[in-house]
Amino acid sequence: MGIGSLMSARLTACILSLAMASGCATGLERGANQDFTRIERGAAREHSPPSKKTAGCRFDGALDQYLACALADTPELRATFEEWRAATYRIAPARRLPEPTVSYAYFVRSVETRVGPQRHKFAVSQAFPWPSKLTAGADAASLAARSARQRYEAAALEVARRVAEAYWKLWLIQRTREVERDQKQLLGQLSALARARVEIGQSGLADLGQLDLAVSRITDVVSGLDEAERSARAELLATVSADRATPTPIANTPPMLVRVAEDEARLREAALSHPGIQAFGSLAESQRERARAVGADRYPGFVVGAEYIETGGQGAGNDPIVVSLAVKLPIWGAAYQDQQQEALALSAAHRARKGAARDRAAASLEKVLSDVRDSARRVRLYRRTLLPQAETVFESVLGGYQAGTSSVASILLAERALLELQL
Repeated sequence: MGIGSLMSARLTACILSLAMASGCATGLERGANQDFTRIERGAAREHSPPSKKTAGCRFDGALDQYLACALADTPELRATFEEWRAATYRIAPARRLPEPTVSYAYFVRSVETRVGPQRHKFAVSQAFPWPSKLTAGADAASLAARSARQRYEAAALEVARRVAEAYWKLWLIQRTREVERDQKQLLGQLSALARARVEIGQSGLADLGQLDLAVSRITDVVSGLDEAERSARAELLATVSADRATPTPIANTPPMLVRVAEDEARLREAALSHPGIQAFGSLAESQRERARAVGADRYPGFVVGAEYIETGGQGAGNDPIVVSLAVKLPIWGAAYQDQQQEALALSAAHRARKGAARDRAAASLEKVLSDVRDSARRVRLYRRTLLPQAETVFESVLGGYQAGTSSVASILLAERALLELQL
């Protein structure tokens, strides 16, 4: 094999490898596309225009229905979903070859050759960057799409958290109002009893005035809870993206008093693998691949071209054809290095944010577990000990008042203690 043939073979192999790099999807790209396709198929069935979807939200009081409605198509979740979709569309262009160039030239003054005058020249060329420019660019875009998917998953968890928070806030207001109304009714009965005692001279007007004042205060509290319920109801409807006229029933059943089933090690592992945290890691990897793609600009690129010159010769096949190869010389290495260092710095910044998010998640988990344990302890104490004791004390003081051995002040004090424990 001659030197010319050897160079031609190597050139052909180089061009083929560059073309294959631009035409073949990487493993990261295939994974990103498969993830989106899987979710999009489910979303296509669940997502619909908001005006139609929200009109179909009907609730029976269970939290699960509110969560399903919120996760179906809240605008915030839809926005993160579309950002994920947009990120997947950036992958294929990242491994695309530069557009080929086609040119035409007309010889204003023809050049006479042995076969005839040269009159027209047609040329086509294709630039090929260093192979890792395309593969690393596609991987960087694929990792950015993975980060967008993780942000979408984190947004779904955040929507679910806000829905649950709004739901239980409304539940608490409604149950609090029930307790306050029961206390108001009880105070009304005590006021009627005091009025009867005043009429027969067994009690003074001061006792009746204290009870009427307590009734007025609790009436104000109930009215305030009515307004608080309207506000909480609007907040719940906003979190599920439902029409403001949609009824919002809340089940009267209190939350179950249970212990955390998982051990702390598994909970910590789950907290540290939260998609919001992993999104920072994916961004760090994406910037690292971007740095590799930028680094490829410091290596030569190639431009392969072909020219055809049309002559006025009569002989077939006598028109010249020229094949050319150009090499891009990366003389601005310092600029490419700066871009590469920028990408590496951004990668380090995302890794640092991931570490900070992990620290916050670990601290948050400890606080939540402590709150759960303390709440369970307090609920058991109130249900089994304090509330029965307060009811016994109140009944005892009430019996004493009816017998004339205790005062209205004692009744109000016992009633206030009972109310606080019930709340």
